[in-house]
Amino acid sequence: MSKLITELRPIDLSLAESRPSLIAVSPTVSIQTALTLMMTNKITSLPVFSHNNTEVNSIINLFDILLYLVDNKHNKSIETEKFHLEDPVELVLGLDTDRESYRMHKLDRKDKLIETLRAFSSGKHRALVVDFHNQLKHPWILSQTDIIRHIINHPSSVAGLLNLDASVKDLNIISKQHLITVPDTDIALDIYRFMAEKNLSGLPVLNADGEFETDLCVEDLPKANLENIDSLVLPCKEYIKVATNHASPPTATLDTTLHDILNIMIEQDTHRVWILETNNLKKVMGVVTMSDIMGLLCVNHRPSLF
Repeated sequence: MSKLITELRPIDLSLAESRPSLIAVSPTVSIQTALTLMMTNKITSLPVFSHNNTEVNSIINLFDILLYLVDNKHNKSIETEKFHLEDPVELVLGLDTDRESYRMHKLDRKDKLIETLRAFSSGKHRALVVDFHNQLKHPWILSQTDIIRHIINHPSSVAGLLNLDASVKDLNIISKQHLITVPDTDIALDIYRFMAEKNLSGLPVLNADGEFETDLCVEDLPKANLENIDSLVLPCKEYIKVATNHASPPTATLDTTLHDILNIMIEQDTHRVWILETNNLKKVMGVVTMSDIMGLLCVNHRPSLF
């Protein structure tokens, strides 16, 4: 039987050896440099060093950069020639402590995962695993996806924490949600600004009949080369046709099991699964996110004496 995931440590996951060297930047590098690194390495976030380059203390993502570049809310068009690409990335970070871009959650490679799971349940998607005696010695990124994949491969690691055979309606997640939806006629950029304000990473998009049509999420943002960035001023329905990275959003119903939800997340490389009334009735009932799963793990965790 596997050890409970809340009692595991990063070194128990055997992930460090397979992870590439950490790509991080100084806070004074230009936005253009950061975007080039993201594009070259096919990543959407970059850890940021402290000013003395002795440790990583922040993380910046493509969402933050794009909103910084198009921050004039009064413009009805996007003028790429006016982008301040030579600004240092630290200007993008701002002072918003609720956004992922402010503070990087860190843990030692020998720390138990429970505190990281709590950070993940609050909406953080990544954590930096370090050796606190030498923070520059092969640090690596642990993600929510790593946790979900471990649960699928080692279901006994959540025994007593999660009932993988329980249905969505049994999890008591949906009933507690205040679901926010957007019409497909809203401008995509306005929706993204709203998502940033509310610290959301995805929203369901409804058609004129109030039925689920698709979703708009951070994964659908223009790439780091800024291709198609001008399409952000299109209505959501049209923007998704131009820029979406997935053919159809992942959906399930209230009767779908938690095990199947986790499989959907990994197979479709998504952080959220939209819950519809039935497969035929497209009314959106809610959403199950990776953060929700982390929260369930923490709620049912019982502290060890050792």
